[in-house]
Amino acid sequence: MSGYDNQGGFGSQGTPSGQTKARRNYDEQTLIPVTIKQIITADGDPTGGNDISLKDGRTLYMVKIVGCVRAHEQKSTNLTIEIEDGTGLVEVKTWMNEGDDCSAVANLRQECCQDYAFVRVIGQVKEFDGKRHIQATDIRLLGTKNEITYHLLEVAYSFDKYQKRKESGSGIGMGVGMGYGIGNNMSSMPKTMGANVSMDQGGGNTVNDAAITSIRKLGSQNDTGVNIHTIVQDLASQGYSEGEVRNAVSHLSNEGHIYSTIDENHFQFAE
Repeated sequence: MSGYDNQGGFGSQGTPSGQTKARRNYDEQTLIPVTIKQIITADGDPTGGNDISLKDGRTLYMVKIVGCVRAHEQKSTNLTIEIEDGTGLVEVKTWMNEGDDCSAVANLRQECCQDYAFVRVIGQVKEFDGKRHIQATDIRLLGTKNEITYHLLEVAYSFDKYQKRKESGSGIGMGVGMGYGIGNNMSSMPKTMGANVSMDQGGGNTVNDAAITSIRKLGSQNDTGVNIHTIVQDLASQGYSEGEVRNAVSHLSNEGHIYSTIDENHFQFAE
């Protein structure tokens, strides 16, 4: 297995001390469900930068893949897993912070260290020494093999949704990644192509914006994300009901702005 990415290591921990990490355009933070072949065949940045774009024009930043573990190498500080999904093979890398990671996160990661296990990975696409890999922020075993089919449906739907908005000229410039359904809940697949959206993170919806702010604030305190009940309590002081908050969280998950972590009740902001 190949070495580490010298430009940032694994995850946000690679940002040099004392330097402010430049915040990417919000469009580039949308999580996109993809196949491994899409990652391998994506276009590199012609300017020599770090941007990698799908053939349809979407910039790859946060992605979700589903596949089978073909090999793994575990060290004291890091874990590297080779994953294959029938379209290609890619390395997935993640830090292991002994003493810092909670037991739930460590257990989820350890469960994935077995050949032929089917896993779901969320992370950033990186390129080092001419080879692309995924710098994982979340990796877990699939709850059911049905998630393989569901993921492929997500990939197709994401592409179709982007193309329709592109052709109509609406929505491009906000959430162009067209990611959604980031958790394992299959009922989260959008039933419509969505409504009008604006340039802010919550699509112009006050409760959506408040939910994103809450998840970003509380989620930065640990690796497990924020429990939905904590979000409800946090936003109750702003006058939002539990139903409004749950609907907002569901919408944000569907649109790829947040993703579930250790279970379907814990969420983290996709950045």
